[in-house]
Amino acid sequence: MAEVADVSQKKRKLQDGPELEIDISAPEPVSKKALRKAKKRKEDNAGDAGDDEKPKSGKPSKPESNEGETDGKRSKYGIWIGNLSFAVTSEELRMFFTANSDISESEITRVNLPKGPERFGRPQNKGFAYVDFSTKKALQEAIGLSEQLMTGRRVLIKDANSYEGRPAKSETQETTKSGHPPSKRIFVGNLSFDVTKETLEENFSKCGTVTNVHMATFQDSGKCKGYAWVEFEELAAAEAAVRGFMLVKEDDGEEDSSDSDSDSATEKKKSKKLKPRMQRVWVNQLMGRRMRMEFAEDASTRYKKRFGKDAEKKDGGPAITEVDDEARERPRHNKKRRESIDESRYSKETVQKLSGAIVEGQGQKTTFD
Repeated sequence: MAEVADVSQKKRKLQDGPELEIDISAPEPVSKKALRKAKKRKEDNAGDAGDDEKPKSGKPSKPESNEGETDGKRSKYGIWIGNLSFAVTSEELRMFFTANSDISESEITRVNLPKGPERFGRPQNKGFAYVDFSTKKALQEAIGLSEQLMTGRRVLIKDANSYEGRPAKSETQETTKSGHPPSKRIFVGNLSFDVTKETLEENFSKCGTVTNVHMATFQDSGKCKGYAWVEFEELAAAEAAVRGFMLVKEDDGEEDSSDSDSDSATEKKKSKKLKPRMQRVWVNQLMGRRMRMEFAEDASTRYKKRFGKDAEKKDGGPAITEVDDEARERPRHNKKRRESIDESRYSKETVQKLSGAIVEGQGQKTTFD
């Protein structure tokens, strides 16, 4: 107990003297990391430029080689060059065009190399640039340099004012998501085994009227196999289901009846000018699983492919044709059994007995006394 009392008495005493004053308005001191970066930039600039070109303020100047050049006017003879290395500079771009073609340096009016984020303290570009020329001939020569190597990468050069080669929107709409054209019938996959027809119909009824739901089920348990087909009344409803959401107008609420006639008239005019706000209602998730929706073949076209006149059998045989009346009336019993019996091993009478065929009479009659 005595030792505990001694420890409690040995407390640190405050020194007698003036208190430490802190100036809150003073600027924040520069960190050591920032000082190292500034020193490195200053050394790089001192090696490239002379003493006369150093900044008077003493602040480190940014290297001009990695900055995008915006000097000069933008012309109608411009190109877009991509797949560039992130370390490429505007000077290297100029050298690429002048060395590999008849383009002179005076014909290059502008080089715009957008600057990207720094990496390991070094500035980088975004991997593409815009270069403008003064003549159309220089533009064509520059486009001809596409797929050429530049710092180990094959660059891609296109006309900056032309969009040729881009696929039309009509070709890449819904047909790219599934191999079938848009139809009222869609295929739904990645379903839970506990999904029922009622839950599917309730989920997709947000898009429109559902006319039919065909769900694949197991024979023993009757549960869903994980996929189904849903048919809608309108094509727009099927497109919304494949898209995964439905656009619905937001309800702003009813207006107060206490407002005056003038205020209500002005509010109506404003509401007519403003576009209604739309809200997305998602239908792509059910029972915690994200479903896979795509357009399915129409039922009539699918039936024609499988059972039509032009349909082919799975084994590559001839197409299925209509059955004539004689084939329908022909008896089919014991046909497989007769074909399986080898007639070379047995006599004609034995074959007839084994196959169950009717044996014709031989004209002999046996009598007993």
